Amino acid sequence: MNTRLKTIDLARGASVFIMILVHTLWMYSSTELQSESLFGAVIHILGKGTASFLVAMGLSMALSRRQTPMLLIKRGIQLLLLAYLMNAAKFWLPIEVFNTMPEAFINAYGWQSPLSAGQLQFMVLTGDILQLAGVSLLLFGALNIARWKTAWIACLAIAIALVSQFVRGQQFALSPYISDLFFANNYQVYFPVFPWISAILTGYVLGRLYINSQHNAAYLFSVCAKLGAALLIIGTAWLIADFKGQFGNFFHLNGGGIIYLIGLNLFGLAVIEYVFGNKFNGPITRALLYASKHVTALYIIQWVLICWLMGVFGYHTQSLWPTLCLMGLMGLLTFAVHKVYLQTKQTILAIKQKPKRTA
Repeated sequence: MNTRLKTIDLARGASVFIMILVHTLWMYSSTELQSESLFGAVIHILGKGTASFLVAMGLSMALSRRQTPMLLIKRGIQLLLLAYLMNAAKFWLPIEVFNTMPEAFINAYGWQSPLSAGQLQFMVLTGDILQLAGVSLLLFGALNIARWKTAWIACLAIAIALVSQFVRGQQFALSPYISDLFFANNYQVYFPVFPWISAILTGYVLGRLYINSQHNAAYLFSVCAKLGAALLIIGTAWLIADFKGQFGNFFHLNGGGIIYLIGLNLFGLAVIEYVFGNKFNGPITRALLYASKHVTALYIIQWVLICWLMGVFGYHTQSLWPTLCLMGLMGLLTFAVHKVYLQTKQTILAIKQKPKRTA
């Protein structure tokens, strides 16, 4: 990505650290700390930055030269494979192989050990943000969206946001699970395509505008500020009129909820650009840029570590200070494991590329 869009990378990198905080809270903290404390409320508010990550994804796609249908479809398939392998590592291994998953976690599903094959399958097929990204790339490839006019893509983003509440929970003949990937109102799929892909499409439109402006970053973030403010006003008014229907379930938002979140995050990006921009280049900035560059790998690593270590620290058992310590520990372990992964990968590549001695 062009260095003038450093703000986008900083926001995406920040989302990596925030997701570690949020997921640690969800899995380790007591229900009282999560739902009845200021600390829990703040962490949950930070977790609403999901839309910023998706906007950045769309913007990056627009700037990428790899937009041929086959490349998009290939990347989509890769992300889906990684997503389900991650689920197997998160759930199947600690339940069936390590035998370390707390029974309280199993009980949270309304089940008891030992789990049936169908229950394990339900867990492994859990739809998270990687499934959303993978399915979105498949759709982009199938529609060959790179050939669409910018206005068409903007209209598609609006249309999906507006119709989401009318298709929520719908099933079509191909497969109930595939239907859920698009329209879910249950917790096997947390980020259905409707309406979350609207955030990706919005980012794609912004990327197009950035390119058409001759890579004018000031213009891009001016658009982010104005569009974000407009969407915030529309979204806020809609939520005032129907908060429960539009934002009552964060993972299964409807039109008002996704419009509000996109607006909030676009305006936030403009504020980050204005306050920070290219003014700082210290260790925190470098850490954020590193996280942005390796976001997929770090996402997978942190989820697997958090689920594996529930066998040590329990599920929904921790108070404030242990939770804070665990947040720090999960962050350090995530980046340490990733560093080892990169070093191992480089070593393997060096061995493969080393010329063989001839007799």
